[in-house]
Amino acid sequence: MKPELEKIHEANQESFTAKTVIRRNRPLLTQAWHYHPEIEICYTKTSTGNRYVGNKISDYAVGDLVMFGSLLPHGFTTKQPCEQVVIQLNREFLGQGFFNKPELRNINSLLNQSNRGLQFYGKTSNKAVKVIHKILKHDGSQKIIDLLKLLHILSEGEERRQICSREYSMSLNINQLTRMKAVFEYIELNYKKDISIKNVADLISLTESAFYKFIKKHTKKKFTQIINEFRINHASKLLIESEFTIREICYQCGYNNLSYFNRKFKDIMEESPRVFRDKYK
Repeated sequence: MKPELEKIHEANQESFTAKTVIRRNRPLLTQAWHYHPEIEICYTKTSTGNRYVGNKISDYAVGDLVMFGSLLPHGFTTKQPCEQVVIQLNREFLGQGFFNKPELRNINSLLNQSNRGLQFYGKTSNKAVKVIHKILKHDGSQKIIDLLKLLHILSEGEERRQICSREYSMSLNINQLTRMKAVFEYIELNYKKDISIKNVADLISLTESAFYKFIKKHTKKKFTQIINEFRINHASKLLIESEFTIREICYQCGYNNLSYFNRKFKDIMEESPRVFRDKYK
């Protein structure tokens, strides 16, 4: 199944889209991973699962607030009922070059940074969510004013992080995206056990050598790095939400050596699993 180019349908009298999307579940990446020319702001009201953005796989949960730039591949998978508020806008929806004005330099910078994906948290997210609810209620000029206020809050807030790596840039090619989707799905289904490079390479009809080059070229990461990030993200979720011991979590996330697990966790999260858990406890 090829990745979907999502076409955003707008009402005749609307210059941008703001809607609540409700799904019973969306467990497969083939149902979710897509791209579109519009910039997207997405706020999760219910559900937890996996978030795929460019070359990054992360867990997401209730309260997740993210922004995706134009043509940035993204998608959410979950086995739970899901409710998200989605705002989609064309960069030129207020006229060509509107955001190039000097007074809007911060918002213009925000839109540029969204090409690597952005996640918002803390007070910035709390302020933004209040405005998102207003956008859903209002219409006419007030709706546009609310959107500009939302962009202002996101552009001024310091509590944000880039989702994709600095080096990330994916040329938008249907065959390449289809292969990347297959690789991500394979990781999601098999991360608890040893992952064979040959099996993944065979899955997308490449030799092992060509597979390594393909992953490096289109994600700017090594395949082992992508696997470790997925496993450590899942481990972080278990450390917060479960009572499993760190050793048990180590084995549940596909590692068979506790020392190696601790080292990789610290490399990615910049603190040990025990310190990470203690912070949330």
